[in-house]
Parts: sequence; structure tokens; C-alpha cells
Amino acid sequence: MAKQIEIIKNFLDKDFFKQIQNLILVKENDIEVDNDFAWFQRKQMVTKTNKDLGYFTHSFYNNNQINSNYYSPYIKPILEKLNCKAVIQVRANLTPSSFYKEDACEFHIDYPYQSKTAIFYLNTCNGGTEFKIDDKIEFVKAEENKIVIFNTNIQHRGTKSTDQDFRYIINFNYF
Repeated sequence: MAKQIEIIKNFLDKDFFKQIQNLILVKENDIEVDNDFAWFQRKQMVTKTNKDLGYFTHSFYNNNQINSNYYSPYIKPILEKLNCKAVIQVRANLTPSSFYKEDACEFHIDYPYQSKTAIFYLNTCNGGTEFKIDDKIEFVKAEENKIVIFNTNIQHRGTKSTDQDFRYIINFNYF
């Protein structure tokens, strides 16, 4: 893997990770789901090219403010572990596989200035994230409790899962 990408498996303590999973993931095999985690629809994954049907997001932090009651108990400890000095944005993303019109969304950067992105995978699936570095494509498979950290100006994109209906991540942008 390229030196510009850091991958850490088993990033969080197992018990804390399970708490986050139980908060955010809708368990597909559960008959009764008592999950009141709020999701909001976005029309496109990256750009307005109509190459996808969008995704669902939950904003923990954006525009210099906390947007979720879950920020302090669940997100703040992760930011501390990332040695975050200042937060730009943190959000959970739920991407239904059926929303992809192609195998992946478009390559993009998160921000054009020097900062960090961390993608924290909440479930395992054969989807993941592709990175375009020096005209080469590198793939990181989505595996629960794995985080990938990189500069926000590195081109990347989410890829479609064919073995799970949903891909869940938490996306961190920070200094």
C-alpha cells in the first residue's frame, strides 16, 4: 500500500466498537429493530453527474458546531485517538449497494488544503475505498473496525458492495 495511506485494523477496543455498531447499524437479520439513529438523504455521492442515487448521512460535526447528541460519547474519543487538533467535519455514511449505477462513485478529494481524512469502516463487505495515487489505483476493502487515514487532497472513491446490501462508514475530516 502507498505510504500516503495508513491502515489500522482493530482500531478501537472491541467493546467500544460494538457500542458504536449497535448505535448506527440497522441489523438486517433482527426482526425488531429499536434503532432510532437518524439518517438524512443526500442526492449524490460526490458530484451532480447522476451516476448514482445518493446515500444517507448523519452529521456529528460540521460548520464549526456539534450536530448530534452522539458526538461526545462516541466521536470525541475517536478524535482523541486520531490526535485531532481541530475538527472540520464528521459524519456517518450509509450507502445502499442498490444506489450505485456503476461499480464506484467518482474520484474526489475531501478538501483542497492540508488536512486529514479518516474512513472508519463499521461493517465488513467486499466494497471499500479506491485511491488514485501516482496514476495507480489502490483498493482498501471495508472491514469492520478498520480505519484508513490519508491527506484530504488524495483522490479516492467509494466502491459498491455486492455481498452486503449496505456499506457503513464514519468519515472524519480534521487537522
